Amino acid sequence: MRFRVALPVSILTLAVAASALLASAQPRRAEDVVTRAAEALGGAGRLRAVKTIVVAGYGETAYMNGGGNISASVEAPQKWISVPDYEKIIDLEHGRMRVRQRNHQNFVFAGAAGYLGGANAASAYLDGDVAYNGAANGRMARANDQAARARRIDMMNNPVALVRAALDRPAAVSNPRAESSWQLVDITLATGERLTLAIDPGTGLPAWVRWMAHDENLGDVTFRTTFTGYLPVKGVMLPMGYSTVIDFRSVVQNKLYVDKNAVDEPVDDLSAPAEVRSAPAPRPPAPSPEATVVSPGVWLMHGMGGANAILFEFADHLTMFEAPSSQAWTKALIDRARATVPAKPLTELVVSHHHFDHTGGIRQAMAEGLTIVAHKGTEGLFREIALRKGTIAPDALGTTPKPLKFRAVDDHLQLKDASMQVDLYHVVSNSHMAEGLFAYVPKDRLVVQGDFFDVGWELYWWQNTYADNIAYRQLQVDTDVPVHGRVLPMTQVLQDIQRMTKAAADLCARTQSVGVFAPGCPVKTPARVQ
Repeated sequence: MRFRVALPVSILTLAVAASALLASAQPRRAEDVVTRAAEALGGAGRLRAVKTIVVAGYGETAYMNGGGNISASVEAPQKWISVPDYEKIIDLEHGRMRVRQRNHQNFVFAGAAGYLGGANAASAYLDGDVAYNGAANGRMARANDQAARARRIDMMNNPVALVRAALDRPAAVSNPRAESSWQLVDITLATGERLTLAIDPGTGLPAWVRWMAHDENLGDVTFRTTFTGYLPVKGVMLPMGYSTVIDFRSVVQNKLYVDKNAVDEPVDDLSAPAEVRSAPAPRPPAPSPEATVVSPGVWLMHGMGGANAILFEFADHLTMFEAPSSQAWTKALIDRARATVPAKPLTELVVSHHHFDHTGGIRQAMAEGLTIVAHKGTEGLFREIALRKGTIAPDALGTTPKPLKFRAVDDHLQLKDASMQVDLYHVVSNSHMAEGLFAYVPKDRLVVQGDFFDVGWELYWWQNTYADNIAYRQLQVDTDVPVHGRVLPMTQVLQDIQRMTKAAADLCARTQSVGVFAPGCPVKTPARVQ
């Protein structure tokens, strides 16, 4: 026997009406979604007549997509790059774009230009399928095809530009559907890039746009830019706010506060110079690392502008320290390690710290089956990375997924056999990385480190980090073997740190003398680590 509960007529009526309204609100064709958005933005005819759009304002960008924070914790405060001056010109009539912006880091780092902002704003151009960059000396240089693809997406990261493109062939629209309260449609540009547009079912205005791109550390990354605060400009509606979030830890990848939207005002000629257009798109050279002996059983593997790795030879296996920069470079480093000592397997990778410039090749190392040896505080992040798909670009882990093999280090881990001893220590007294490791080779009195020191730095903000860690561990050190830079005697390292620390203090004094109070100023003197 089944029991049927009678609902009040008013509730039943409302439920039926709501279902009918929802069904009628669903788009029947992809073109219907685009048409609705066009009408809300000012009408298809007005959008097709727009020639140029200028968006000017200021904003912030997440440093390293959230992979450069002091801690690997998901709760770590985000480091930001400030963008105090931003301008995007979209020349819809000719298929061109220029983004010009001035950046400076809202956190301490080693270069004065990045810390305070460069003298010249950076300019990135797109002319059809040609991406190129403006240099401080006025010369232009062609950028690679990956930059062109990213800039085509960026050009469409504007509701008027995107809907205008979707109105006309050869762009293709497909797959109308609902997601939460939004109406969605996929848009495939003539050049192959695919984006998903969501519109507000109430107003018809574009709510957000979504797309995917490749990241060396994260594999496939989904970006979603939300548009807010629409205001009319010469018959079209344009947003006053852009906020882009990625699917890695819901990091706000960038945010833009609009000071000015302009439509069909005179703009510069953004066409690529003839010498740029005729130049081939640059391709990265094939990585070819060298292995230089530091001491018996220890090699510095180098050859790509200071993104080094270090190789240790044990009695029956090899261990590599760091997987920097990119998957391709790390693959070359792994191959070089195996070729350097071909009779022994490479089994482990030690990671100094989680920052993405130091782990750009960790997906390659995981795919190779290496055991990742790192501070216990980074394990959660690396497990996240191991589970992420990689299908957009060449990605070894995406092609051959493997479970993460992880060996956690707390305060100290000794790797030792009959032929080699390497002590791994947790980095203390460091405001750049809370969950870092450094290595010590006692037989040769070597410290192997990433971001303790780089001979190329201008400024040093990390106080007595290097000396504190040596004293805290009661080590005898003769030689510095760096991930960034070149092998140096410890006496020179300490002298250079003193010089760089003074340069940072002098910079603080100069800025404060004119009423500017920059992050990290004054340079701090920490309590001694005991």
